[in-house]
Amino acid sequence: MPNGNRKTQRDIARMLGISRSYVSRIEKKAIGKLGKSLSAEDS
Repeated sequence: MPNGNRKTQRDIARMLGISRSYVSRIEKKAIGKLGKSLSAEDS
């Protein structure tokens, strides 16, 4: 992040009141969607 304000999955989970493993699943799904979107732009 440009401003250096990094957060761990544990920090995010605490802020949202969800488990760290759920944050991990959301992150994995989001990264997959970004990857698909980027590869579609290259086509």
